[in-house]
Amino acid sequence: MKKLVKSLLVIGGTALAAHFGYKAYKRVNGSIKLSKSLPEFLNNVYGEMPKCSFKSGLNNIWIKLYFNQETLDKHTDIETTVREYIDDFYPDLGKCSIDITIAALGTEEEEEDSSPEGEEEAEEI
Repeated sequence: MKKLVKSLLVIGGTALAAHFGYKAYKRVNGSIKLSKSLPEFLNNVYGEMPKCSFKSGLNNIWIKLYFNQETLDKHTDIETTVREYIDDFYPDLGKCSIDITIAALGTEEEEEDSSPEGEEEAEEI
């Protein structure tokens, strides 16, 4: 009887670890694909290739997009478009906390000095 319980616990633990490993793999793979496809999508929608910066944590994704000031003045719905794109094509990433920062091209030096909130805690662990 002890062998049966022990083997069930080992099988259950292995299945649980495999499940969480697969979910982590899908999230990492999705964020890599997003970092490659999002600039092309935004180029097709707005006619300008943005400068992009992607950072990801365990359950957080930080996306910084830099456009020319003319594009920012014309289109005020860039963040909504990016969120809809992520929800449509990367539903696994839609469950994460996504922080999208949109700025003009001249402000990237100022923004890179300040790090996103909570990043220090993620790096310390």
